[in-house]
Amino acid sequence: VDPNACACTEFLVLHLDSLSSFIVFIRSSTPVPRRDVSQAYPGTDNGDGEADEYEKVRQIEEAHLAESMERLIMEAYKLLQKGDMEQAESLLQEGSVALEQGLGSESSHPRQAEILDQLSLFQFLQGKLPEAEMHARRSLAVIQDHFEIGDPAVCMCELRLGAILFSMGQYQEAKELITDSYEGLRSALGDASQVAGESRYYLALMTLLAADSEEAGLRNMRSNAGAGPLLVQAALREHNRLVDNELTSESWDKAAWLFRQEIRLRNGVDPGSEDLSLLLYQFATLQYTRGLYDEAEALTQFSLDIARSVYKHDENQTMLRRHRLGTVLDCKGSAEDATKILTESFNHFDKRLGPKNPLTGEAQFALGLSGMRRMLQARQSKEGLDPYSKVLAPKQEQKLMQQMQKGLQAMQAGFGADHMLVKKALTDYDLTASAMRRLETSR
Repeated sequence: VDPNACACTEFLVLHLDSLSSFIVFIRSSTPVPRRDVSQAYPGTDNGDGEADEYEKVRQIEEAHLAESMERLIMEAYKLLQKGDMEQAESLLQEGSVALEQGLGSESSHPRQAEILDQLSLFQFLQGKLPEAEMHARRSLAVIQDHFEIGDPAVCMCELRLGAILFSMGQYQEAKELITDSYEGLRSALGDASQVAGESRYYLALMTLLAADSEEAGLRNMRSNAGAGPLLVQAALREHNRLVDNELTSESWDKAAWLFRQEIRLRNGVDPGSEDLSLLLYQFATLQYTRGLYDEAEALTQFSLDIARSVYKHDENQTMLRRHRLGTVLDCKGSAEDATKILTESFNHFDKRLGPKNPLTGEAQFALGLSGMRRMLQARQSKEGLDPYSKVLAPKQEQKLMQQMQKGLQAMQAGFGADHMLVKKALTDYDLTASAMRRLETSR
């Protein structure tokens, strides 16, 4: 351990009344150079007596330094648990700078690595990836000065940097670091430890290994007393990013596989949560656009059940899920139930969000589509339309098609032309128009 830690002596004996005291003291400190004890007592060859006393003082000061850093980090975690992550990060940032100044620019101390690791973790949890990478790299470099490769301290720093690099898309370096981390932590601490679990999760995520590897990793990760829930959220955030990548590339089968996996993971660590409800809704929407209506209905109902326990019945989030249920039911042929729900969702979104909102537009489109489907079914039935309805049908059909066009325009403007809901709506519109033309031709 570098003897410049002795610069903290006077303050450490006071047992840290406050973090500001820590920062003020460290900043006012100057590094204490290592003394040549062989020259401390002229006429002696070694100065063992002074060396022994120096070592005792050094050990006391090192213990106090450890205590002070633990208090600093615990104070940051208290702020984190209160939701004040910015202030927690600021405290760690100031503490890191102060410690570095106090120890001297040429010094390297394991406590520097500890505070830098925690600082990088807090920045990672906030999505501040470039800053987190910088501090994680510094932490790893410092800790490697004091411990051998494979030591748990080195492995934990490798894990932190690896997780950050994974989030930044630097998969090759991330995989090397996390593989080394997992092997070392599993060997030293066992496979069920929190940090080994975190390594295991990211390895599974990178290689898309068996799902139980990820789930076990999440369970172990969550056992971290300070940041467990936040670590789990950060890990799931990265899984969700993989889902988004597949959706962007329109790899629907792979996206569906990842959706199912993430739903199971979230349900395992945080059942009944808003995040799970949203994920279910998103997957239901994907399956709806793919024409897998039975699965879409089950997913939407699951999402709606959770939403009802979290939101009021007339809130946007609850209505959003009812709206999706209405679109699914209409595609399954439950026209009466669908029309009731879609009328409710159209009125809700039109009032709350305005007529140009894409959700209002989708409800408007879906109502027009539902009406057209009923018209087509009636025309194609054996009985056909009665004489009175035949007279009214052309105007009704024109009105419904115009309603669909207006809703589609709002969807295109709000969602964008490449959105999967817009593409499905365009397909449904074209199919409906084609069916109408065929009927007109066959008359």
